[in-house]
Amino acid sequence: MKTLGIWSPKGGVGKTTLALNLAAAAYASGKKVLVCDLDPQMSAVDVFNDKKLPFTVLKGTPTIKPRADIVIYDLPPRTDIEILGETILVPLRASILDIRAVNKSIRHVLHKRVLKCVNAVDVRRQDERLLAMRMYSEGALLIKDRSIYSRAISIGKTVFDLDLYGANDARNEILRLYQTVFADQEELLNE
Repeated sequence: MKTLGIWSPKGGVGKTTLALNLAAAAYASGKKVLVCDLDPQMSAVDVFNDKKLPFTVLKGTPTIKPRADIVIYDLPPRTDIEILGETILVPLRASILDIRAVNKSIRHVLHKRVLKCVNAVDVRRQDERLLAMRMYSEGALLIKDRSIYSRAISIGKTVFDLDLYGANDARNEILRLYQTVFADQEELLNE
C-alpha cells in the first residue's frame, strides 16, 4: 500500500480537488483507492456524500489497515499536525505569498519525498505564468486553471466522470500528475 499526503500550509490551493482527481486517476488505472479527509471542513466527504464517486472517502483515518493499493490523505492547512503519507504533494498558487509560506513550512516534511505542484495556473496572466514557469524549471509540477475542475466537484464528480468541454485535457493533466507522483512506486503498486 502506498500513501500520499496532500498538504500545504495555505488554504484554498486546491488540496481537495487534487485529492479527489488523483484518486479518480488511481481508480481509472485499476487501483483500489481510499481518500482520508482530515480537513475540518470535510469537503472531500461532502463530495463523496453525493454518492457519485467510484471510490471511498473516509472521514479521518481508518482504525484498521485498509484494503487499498493507494491511500490519499487530504490534510488541513496547518503545520502543527502529523503530515501523513510517504510522498507529500504540496499544492500552491503561482503567488509570491504562497511560495514564501511553503518555503517557510517545508521543513515539516523534509524527511519525506516532497513534490510541489503549482495549481490552478491562469496562463493568461503574464506574471502568474512566468512565476509558474520559473517554479516548473525548479522541479515543480503544474496544473492549469480549468473551469472543469470546479464544475465536476460542484456536481459530486471528478474530471474522470465527465465528458464535457475541457474534461479530456484535465484528465490527461491529472494522469501525468498521477504518473509523476507514483513513478518510483509503480512497481510496488503492481505487486
